[in-house]
Amino acid sequence: MLNFFSAPGSTMSARDAHAAAKSGDIILIDIRTPNEWAKTGVPEGAKAISASDPNFLARLNELTGGDQKKKIAVICATGGRSGQVSQALRQYGWENVIDVSEGVMGNMSAPGWARSGLPLAPFNG
Repeated sequence: MLNFFSAPGSTMSARDAHAAAKSGDIILIDIRTPNEWAKTGVPEGAKAISASDPNFLARLNELTGGDQKKKIAVICATGGRSGQVSQALRQYGWENVIDVSEGVMGNMSAPGWARSGLPLAPFNG
């Protein structure tokens, strides 16, 4: 079992998120918008729940059975929104939130999910 959950404010690379989601160690949530999902696809194993969805918290609660101790990782395009959402979720009582800080498209620090060659599933809106 992978152990990426040492402290609040944890981050994880796209490669580590892929491995952890594949093994069932985390619930990976793609918080981008439907338009972004349509353009690139959704990371394999991720659940697509847009942070801009007014029912985001309700959908997250449904996905986790309301268990705020479940290990979840959030990913966005480049790591900006996922950092903000991770912090907000911790303020709402979620205990094991990880920010996939390089995102799907990458940023100045890391290549991201897509450029790392990790699998993307088509979004069927």
